[in-house]
Amino acid sequence: MRSTELITRLLATCESELARLITGFEDAPTSSALSGAAAVAEILILGSDIQSADRLQNMLSDAATRWLRLGLLEELCYARVELVYPGVLLAYAARRSGTYRAADMQVIQRLCEGRLIARSEVPVLTQRLIAAYFTRCGVDAEFGDLGHRDLVKMVDKRALRARSDEYDMLVVLMCAQLLQLLGASVFDRPSLYPRLLLAQSVRSANENWLPVLVFLCNRWFPVEDGLRSAARDCIAQILPPPGELLPAPRASDFDQEYISRTGRGLRIRSTIALIFALCTPGESHAEHLDCVAVN
Repeated sequence: MRSTELITRLLATCESELARLITGFEDAPTSSALSGAAAVAEILILGSDIQSADRLQNMLSDAATRWLRLGLLEELCYARVELVYPGVLLAYAARRSGTYRAADMQVIQRLCEGRLIARSEVPVLTQRLIAAYFTRCGVDAEFGDLGHRDLVKMVDKRALRARSDEYDMLVVLMCAQLLQLLGASVFDRPSLYPRLLLAQSVRSANENWLPVLVFLCNRWFPVEDGLRSAARDCIAQILPPPGELLPAPRASDFDQEYISRTGRGLRIRSTIALIFALCTPGESHAEHLDCVAVN
């Protein structure tokens, strides 16, 4: 099968599954459904310049705008602090919609100004990313003086951990989002840990993580040519059957509950990442971030 035919098939599957996910959230706007939608938003935001995914981008942004106007996002953000990150991801994604208006963020803005959401109970990396997204949405989410934090060192030190789980993937995705929003001149680029996760995924043929990490390392985290070549070869072995998504991540005891709640969103995320990995060149684009911050 030619790559264009493969991409077309994968896009059709992702569009169908994203439509189901959107309908599921609107029928039952739970924290689990929000997390699933946010998992898809993570990869679509990072691939916002890839034209083949325009329909997916528009589907999600139109839905997110509806959720803002219905008050669903601020309601969930207010209910639980850990839902602020997925909430602001979707609020940011809504900006792409032709129906989005700045007034759609007024309630969330008042909640932030009243110090009722987006406070410092979340980790420092998450705080930085939430604040960056809120700023793009015209909302001031001030966390106060965090002091000097070497976030690159904090991320790369995760290489010392005995295990890797879905939360490690989330850290690398957050770093890529900060690089896209702020540029490498503002937020330094981790190097060790993304490469380690990619190598682990190649060795274990992790069908869910591998395409996400290939896409991220192609753009934001430089890797050695040998590792990149091995990852490409591995990608060719994990193509899903027609009409199916890539499988869910392999759950450990630590992240089993998270994956069970967010499984469909994570499957859509990895399948979209596979499309992006097939659409983008293999060489790293990280050097461009040293002089350009994407707004």
